[in-house]
Amino acid sequence: MSFKDDVKNEILSALPCDLCCVKAFLSAVAKTKGSVTISRGRLNLSIAAEDSEKALAIIGLLKKLYPSEFELLLDKKGATVRVPAGFSKQALVDLELMRGDESGFSSFVEETPQDILRKECCKLAYFKGLTLAVGSVYVPDGGKSGYHFELQLEDELYAEDVMELLSDLRINSKLSERGEHLLVYVKDKDEILDILIKLGLNDSALKLKGIIDDRESANDFNRAIICETANYDKTVTASAKQILAVARLKSTEGMFEGLSDALKQTADARMEYPEATMQELAEILGISKSCLNHRLRKLVELSTNCDEI
Repeated sequence: MSFKDDVKNEILSALPCDLCCVKAFLSAVAKTKGSVTISRGRLNLSIAAEDSEKALAIIGLLKKLYPSEFELLLDKKGATVRVPAGFSKQALVDLELMRGDESGFSSFVEETPQDILRKECCKLAYFKGLTLAVGSVYVPDGGKSGYHFELQLEDELYAEDVMELLSDLRINSKLSERGEHLLVYVKDKDEILDILIKLGLNDSALKLKGIIDDRESANDFNRAIICETANYDKTVTASAKQILAVARLKSTEGMFEGLSDALKQTADARMEYPEATMQELAEILGISKSCLNHRLRKLVELSTNCDEI
């Protein structure tokens, strides 16, 4: 089961209880997954869900608002909840999906509901409904290389309203396009962790925190290995340069013989211990690292004169 599925399953175990928040949650789900048909002059509201478990959760919330039985249809694409015709129009108005004018004509509401989202708890419930209906949360695993939270929406005006809602909840989001869809998304891992905490999804938040900590520990280890490798490479490169310098001095008549005893001793030690670090070579010779460095630089410098002989 993916992390996205874990998040949605936890939402089902943390559904809103207060009627105001139930209405907000259902408004978000119906706005993004609902459809309206007209039969015999009456409006009929249907709400799609990924599977029967989510559909039953939606029915359970609807029953808190409307004392009726709700039809559940299953097919290969998922599940559909049908609101009875006698309650469909009322639900559309209650959930602020449609509005009426003086003549009684109802038009669809394009933006997020205003009256429903007056309280902080209802804003969070609405956001939770959006996450269940059209949300996805990805963490680094297999083909996924980064942290990503998104809401897949259809309408630009509505997407901008959702971004404003998230801003009210102190969540920074961005907008992009993917094919015919608009994505309101967050990529910062700490922001995503904050989202899960705000939504009351504590198990998912703890799991994400564990993933973040494990990856950061692994990254720290990798950085240490890379640093150690880089330092080793530098040591090997410097040693090779010094060995080459000594070899040139020894192959050039009179050059090595003319060196001081200290330089000869240093040159021989470098040739005998080619993989030794500066610290190790200094200890072998019984001198300071600074003194050794000076001697080796002198050997390299003198070797450049061999080309002139």
